[in-house]
Amino acid sequence: MSRSSSGLDRYRRELDPALVARVRSWCDVPGLQPLLESLLSQQRRRRFLDLWVEAMVADQLHSRGCELLAEVETPSGRTCDFRVRLDGLEWFLHVKRLDEGRRGEARHLSISPRLRVLEQIARPFMVRIRWAEGIDEVLMQEFVERASVFLEMAKIGDELTVRDESGLELGAVRVVGQWEGGHISLAIGLPSGFVDETPRIRRLLDRAYRQFMPRAENVILVVGTRRAAILDFDSALLGAAEERWDTHPSGGGRAAVGRARDGFWSGGSRPESTMCAWSHANAASSRLHIEARFREDPRPDPTLAAQVSALFGDDEV
Repeated sequence: MSRSSSGLDRYRRELDPALVARVRSWCDVPGLQPLLESLLSQQRRRRFLDLWVEAMVADQLHSRGCELLAEVETPSGRTCDFRVRLDGLEWFLHVKRLDEGRRGEARHLSISPRLRVLEQIARPFMVRIRWAEGIDEVLMQEFVERASVFLEMAKIGDELTVRDESGLELGAVRVVGQWEGGHISLAIGLPSGFVDETPRIRRLLDRAYRQFMPRAENVILVVGTRRAAILDFDSALLGAAEERWDTHPSGGGRAAVGRARDGFWSGGSRPESTMCAWSHANAASSRLHIEARFREDPRPDPTLAAQVSALFGDDEV
């Protein structure tokens, strides 16, 4: 294959040059040669980006001392992305890229300081918010005032669309879940509407589960581009956030926040899966921002869970 037809050269303007150089050096790393060859031969952009996400993950694990073997076949004829070995432990990693298309591209939105009023509301909720592009400060003030009244009384799952007297949509807010802070936290959405990736992430989790290596430890890592999509990842994995009446409420309340039974891990389903993770990243950088999730029942092996947590963390192990 000529150098000009190499996938690494075809898409090099979108990639981190330093990582490209490290990936090319994998010709001397037997376990990563299959991934390098796939990257070199790939012509389709979407598939190349799938493989590039795998390369980003492999680069981080390789730099932290892991022995990796890419494209490991299972007894059923499916493929695990990586076999990972470190300090006497072995596990199999399945990397799935959430293809968000243009929705995942960076956008420059003018954020009005008036929205900070909403973040002062003393309710521990994550709220998705969007507003019409180009609305003036008078209309923005109207949007914020009406959203404030709504958020003071809303529960998880509630949504409000605000329109002016002529029926023009000014914006919308949706309460999507609880979070650890004491005040509203805003997740900025696109002017065209809220993007809920939960169904697509759930399908990726199911696809990875079908590729598990039997009688072995398996980890799923889903990689997207928008940080806020971790809300959808948690909904897909744990179940949609919901409020319900509680016979033993805490803090004098009458409702508790829980999860619906529609998650990948809900109930006793898929007991072979105990470790999953979410990451947001972009091809132009080699940096991954990974957040791991560990199942409560059944629990993963604690030693392995500690290793996975350390390897996926921002600090080198």
